[in-house]
Amino acid sequence: MTLDYEKFKAQAQEFISISEKLNDAWLIRTLKNKEQEIYLEKRIVKANLETNENNTSPDQDEHIDPNLTTFVYHIVYSQSYSVPVLYFNAHFQNGKSLKLEEVWALVPNCYTTNSTTKWEMITQQEHPKLGIPCFGIHPCHTKDLVLPCSTSNYLITWLSVVGPVVGLSLPLEYAKYT
Repeated sequence: MTLDYEKFKAQAQEFISISEKLNDAWLIRTLKNKEQEIYLEKRIVKANLETNENNTSPDQDEHIDPNLTTFVYHIVYSQSYSVPVLYFNAHFQNGKSLKLEEVWALVPNCYTTNSTTKWEMITQQEHPKLGIPCFGIHPCHTKDLVLPCSTSNYLITWLSVVGPVVGLSLPLEYAKYT
């Protein structure tokens, strides 16, 4: 299933309304370009599963917790694929970004059936709207992933499928709105 940009915008607005009702902290961002394009954003701070000793330095500020990682997720519409795409960045509290290998290590085993899956699924690339380095879930199979369904909000269904790959889960209350 694919979406046109106008439907993406409408569903993004609806998604934000639901997020506000659920206090889920999603934001809508508008680009300052001619088209006034939008994307969605969520920032989450998580405890690290393992302490990364390379993440700390002797002169590090004592108020910075080396065991926390900040994830910033963006949902952006892809004109090429006519689907939403999930981009994200992750960094430790000292500002050091996670490496691609560290991101792959966070992917649950159930999503990596063979060694090449991670190369095809999560890549490092330039953010298509912000022009910054980021990670992204490749959209090539997205339209097949969420087959035509009777949900009222494709974004909710899509995000509940692709989000857990990179540690982004929707609260179950979103299901009431699909």
